[in-house]
Amino acid sequence: MWRNYMSKLVCITPRIIYEHGVQKQFVNTRYVERFTERKVNTLMLTLDNPNQNEIFGLCDAFLVTGGWDINPACYGESNDLEQSKNVHDTLDRIDRDVIQYAVKHQKPLLGICRGHQSLNVFLGGTLFQHMEGHESISSNHLLHVKKDHRVPLDSNIIVNSYHHQAIKDLAKSLDVIATHEDGIIEMVYHRDLPIFSVQWHPEMAPNDFISKIVFDTFINLIP
Repeated sequence: MWRNYMSKLVCITPRIIYEHGVQKQFVNTRYVERFTERKVNTLMLTLDNPNQNEIFGLCDAFLVTGGWDINPACYGESNDLEQSKNVHDTLDRIDRDVIQYAVKHQKPLLGICRGHQSLNVFLGGTLFQHMEGHESISSNHLLHVKKDHRVPLDSNIIVNSYHHQAIKDLAKSLDVIATHEDGIIEMVYHRDLPIFSVQWHPEMAPNDFISKIVFDTFINLIP
């Protein structure tokens, strides 16, 4: 009955912090704000929830958020050089479960930063474990955008950058929409489903025209 009174509901993957040795789950409020501005409800998913599939069934769409690095074992590589930082298998698992559920049930999904990488990994792609020159959120860089009716972006856009990993081998079910000048894949879209992702952080630039397009495009995918 509760669900009948709700409008669109976007379920958001959690991330974790440790305070005084205690693990806490959270969602960055900037994600929530971007949906609240559009009168869309949000729900934070939780790790290792025994009722996970029932919760997924309430969701109209999913946001897979930024965060720590993915364990390279997820894409068949080792972490012997310790280039992948703060890996957490439970975070990897919920990203995987959300992505697989969205694909199976054809639910809209947006991935941001780590979420962009998770989408590629859990659809069969791989990552560069470390890339120089992309780590500063204050750094803006130019992207080249392929003409695509699914996302109404100009051929060249400026976005922020805050990551040290990136897509290497692209999952076969994904199309490249935008790339950095150095060739890094910054935006992808699923060939058959309402699923896409971006490497940058649109939630951190709410007044930016490009950020508005990203969130508006996602919301418009939700039935």
